[in-house]
Amino acid sequence: MKLPDHFFRYFFIATILLVSGIIVVIIQTSMANPGLLPLDQAALQERADYHKTTVMPFMAAAFPRLLFLNAGVALFILIVPLFWVWAWWFRRDLLDKMITLMQGTVSLLMLALGHNSFPKLYVTYKTLSWQMVATMYLPHGVLEMLAFVLAGTMTFLCIDALKLYLLENGNPHTLHPGDICLFILGRIWMTGLLVIFLMVIAAAIECRVTPVLVESAFRAALLNMG
Repeated sequence: MKLPDHFFRYFFIATILLVSGIIVVIIQTSMANPGLLPLDQAALQERADYHKTTVMPFMAAAFPRLLFLNAGVALFILIVPLFWVWAWWFRRDLLDKMITLMQGTVSLLMLALGHNSFPKLYVTYKTLSWQMVATMYLPHGVLEMLAFVLAGTMTFLCIDALKLYLLENGNPHTLHPGDICLFILGRIWMTGLLVIFLMVIAAAIECRVTPVLVESAFRAALLNMG
């Protein structure tokens, strides 16, 4: 299947925005938590016990909640910026400003998402290890970030397509608001299904695989200390 024009351009932009938000939160966390040191054996054992007795049982039942929250955020990014189209319906001379508002909304959402995704990444790295960071975040995080970036990418592409559609079909006597809604849905429904599919896999990994990997990482770290 042929990818839309400018797909990789917008994929790169969405990725940079997401990563920028992550970098900002890492910098903020490092400034707010100076002088962090790796946990000693007793503190590490306490964290390992807490993970085994509290985190793992909770994660085993958290699949619906995680799926609902993460998929909801991705669909929010995919749909909400397009709501600015109402401004064009009442003021046809505001098309360019409306497109700018849409693009700005996507950009802000991607930055905010990156900023809110890994607030404990720096603390985990400083107090535990990079191996723990890898087991905690990478197995499911890669798929989640891919879904978020795809949502942002397709929103940018839909904005471009929507601008051309309104320029070509902007006659108020023949264009119905429902036509605009159907056009938008026709552009994003496949991406929405793909996003949900990726989030299902990511949530399953986060609930079933990641906790086991983290438990193994704790065990290995304690054996190395011993």
